[in-house]
Amino acid sequence: MTSTAVVQRYAQALYQESANAQQVRDDVALMTRTLEDSRDLRLCMASPVIPRTQKASVVDRLFEPHVHPLTLKFLQLLVKREREDLLSAILKQVQALSDQDQGIINVHAQVAAPLNEEGRAQLMSTLENRLERSVRLSVAVDSELIGGIILRIGDTVYDGSVRYQLSMLRKRMHV
Repeated sequence: MTSTAVVQRYAQALYQESANAQQVRDDVALMTRTLEDSRDLRLCMASPVIPRTQKASVVDRLFEPHVHPLTLKFLQLLVKREREDLLSAILKQVQALSDQDQGIINVHAQVAAPLNEEGRAQLMSTLENRLERSVRLSVAVDSELIGGIILRIGDTVYDGSVRYQLSMLRKRMHV
């Protein structure tokens, strides 16, 4: 079985078996932040050298006081079945399942200059109206953009950058 299929199955198991979807979302957010913030934890989970008992102990000490018992059992199961290296991918997939159920779509925007709160709110409003869904917006500043915006919505990229418009103009002029 491919790792993608394994990630899908574990993510669906965690998300579907929970009686309290909000608790699972909170646990997933906490675990994701913890993994992102701790390089040592990521290395520990990915290391084939560290014994399973030690990994299980780390999981228990870190998460037992903070997550639902079902989530903790899930983490212990991952370690027991030697799947802890897939934890980050599983958490992302659980988040995607949750977003799908809630009608939330992730949009990544690249802009030439930082957006102020008003600009960010206006972009969010426009996207939500056009997409007719709730939007989770992440914005990154790309200093190589002359102006405009590049939006990534799922697998689709909308390039409204000045750089792209200039390249299209160049192509038209050479035809």
